[in-house]
Amino acid sequence: MSRVLRPGPGSMAGLRWLARCGPSPLDPWRYAMGWSEVAARSHARRLEREGWLERCPMTWGEGSLFLATRKGVLMLGVPLIAASTPAPTWWAHDCACAWTAAWLTVRGRSFLGQREVLGRPEWSGQLRWQDRNSFKRSGHRPDLVAWRASSTFAIEVELAGKSRPRLDAILKLHDDWIVGGNTGGVIYICGDEEGQRRVERSADRVAPFGRKLRLEVLDTIKEQTVAAREASRSDRAIGGSAAPAPMLGGHGG
Repeated sequence: MSRVLRPGPGSMAGLRWLARCGPSPLDPWRYAMGWSEVAARSHARRLEREGWLERCPMTWGEGSLFLATRKGVLMLGVPLIAASTPAPTWWAHDCACAWTAAWLTVRGRSFLGQREVLGRPEWSGQLRWQDRNSFKRSGHRPDLVAWRASSTFAIEVELAGKSRPRLDAILKLHDDWIVGGNTGGVIYICGDEEGQRRVERSADRVAPFGRKLRLEVLDTIKEQTVAAREASRSDRAIGGSAAPAPMLGGHGG
């Protein structure tokens, strides 16, 4: 009779990453953790048997989202609110945030994941904008926050096109944070090049961000994540160390 494997240190590290970063497809999770696909599925099964991990199947052929359950978060003892099973309208955004978190992880960046940002009141700002004939107001948080050296960078995942006034209001909030010394810049992860252009036009209307605004396309983030993990494996094989890419300072750096 085969022995049933229980979660070990590797599984628990993977669960902690999910608790911090929120729902994730298999690939960004495994790249972040440095696992093969086979190893990732094995860790997922172990965690699922304990009730610490949940799978959320997406559209046929797109796999599942993996997330830490409330029981799993409680077992980890971390001060985080467990993610609920995401509705289909959130799948694309959660996938993009997971890839962004993996992109930061493989580069060794310190960052706050989606679930961590929710618990930090200092990252909650207020938006005010005029849409059509009504004045609107709402709270806003960046999707992730990252550090490089002594600088802090807010990260926005922008897939669905927001109204021009609302996007302007978000960029005005980021300009206020930059001017106030709260952040050193903002990184926008866009769904496509048109999304990049939309953010760039908004930034031109709001403030002279210059090099304090970085624009990336999600597909590039995915490619860089895979390449960085492969470079890390090759580097370990020859005993060297890979130099991390800059956090800001142009497109694609």
